[in-house]
Amino acid sequence: MSSITRFTNCHLIDNGKLYQNTDLYVDNNTQKIIAKPSNLNQYEITVIDLKGEILAPGFIDIQNNGIYGLNFSNLNSNSTEEDIKEFKRFYKDAMKKYLSTGVTSLCPTVTSNFPDVYTKVLPIYKKSRLNNQCDSLGAHLEGPFINKEKKGCHPIETFVDANPKDKSPESKLLEIYGGEKNLIDNVCIITAAPEIPGILDLIPIITKKLNLIYSIGHTMTDYNIGLQAIDNGCTMITHLYNAMPQPHHRDAGVVGLINTPEVSSERNLPYFGLICDGVHVNPSMVNLAYKSNPNKCVLVTDAMHLIGLSNGSYKWDNQIIIKEDDRLYLKGTQTLAGALTTLPQCIRNLMKWSNISLQEAIKTCTNNAADSIGLSSEKGFLNIGCDADFVILNHKGFVTKIFKLGKEFKSSDINYDIDYPIYVENGNKNNNDKGVSSDRISAVL
Repeated sequence: MSSITRFTNCHLIDNGKLYQNTDLYVDNNTQKIIAKPSNLNQYEITVIDLKGEILAPGFIDIQNNGIYGLNFSNLNSNSTEEDIKEFKRFYKDAMKKYLSTGVTSLCPTVTSNFPDVYTKVLPIYKKSRLNNQCDSLGAHLEGPFINKEKKGCHPIETFVDANPKDKSPESKLLEIYGGEKNLIDNVCIITAAPEIPGILDLIPIITKKLNLIYSIGHTMTDYNIGLQAIDNGCTMITHLYNAMPQPHHRDAGVVGLINTPEVSSERNLPYFGLICDGVHVNPSMVNLAYKSNPNKCVLVTDAMHLIGLSNGSYKWDNQIIIKEDDRLYLKGTQTLAGALTTLPQCIRNLMKWSNISLQEAIKTCTNNAADSIGLSSEKGFLNIGCDADFVILNHKGFVTKIFKLGKEFKSSDINYDIDYPIYVENGNKNNNDKGVSSDRISAVL
């Protein structure tokens, strides 16, 4: 007899909407969402009573530099086989711990580095489907094709252009990242500055030949070059506002691309990562960007490996990072060096700053995130065929438990003492709401 799990006595969040008092079914063999069987008597059923709480897709973090002491870039040509084995053990442990925050999959982000680093670390980040830790969706390569004027904490000695005299831009790209196979098998996103020589010509190769996402970031580009990048296949902007020229009413810059009228349709507007930690972006500017194009906003943590560690000074390559509570910066400067806020807290911040519902905020790191990297048939939705990766939330917006491919895990996000308002006035009591397409609700009927 086939076995299924029925999640009941719960409300579902998907598509930016709340589906009240709706059950959800999972095939225990495939650990994928299925439609309600027509004859439940033919199945062995496990019932999970969520006692009135909320079930949403597992959160997706597409930009994360490290977690629980693990720097995703921390291997090089001097790393021995034993070093690599230890790194893999550390990686597995950190990905298990990060699952407790509600993030069920992420893009491990490798900041600007030398070729030997990419050769060593990228195979570790090959796309996975596991039931005991966060999945990797493929690496996010942030640099080294970036502008030194917007380097942030990236080491300038690693920076390169893509227009050498003795080889093609494509050859340079493959040389830096360890070859075509290393990119296709192990990478999801490449962030580069489009004004760097050769990059505009590389965008179609990145997006069409290699089938990766190209994102604008760490750039001094102007609005017009940004439009050229979109025409060439750019579909994303990395951590909006940060490491780019700030918008002016007569010179919109990269920020102006998020809702530019100079593209053929809204579908062609780029997704944009937004760090809602209250440090990287002022709440009013978060609200401005989100309200400008909520369907393309993707919350990211931009977390550094110091998240979860105590305050103090930490050596990072040849630099010193100072950790002071929720701030990270390069010693002796005001340059920010990544973030320390979890994705659930970013969601609650966005709710408060933009006065939106929990379901609208969750859309930014589930539906939008999955759509931004082309994985909506697998992750980030409660559609039939999607993985059984879920977060359970209470009505204050805190994650109370996590299900990874149907397996339950405890949450590290629970905090019942903070009173966050949860707005659910847009929730749909009737799943046949005409505003929801049939393919989006078929899994929850």
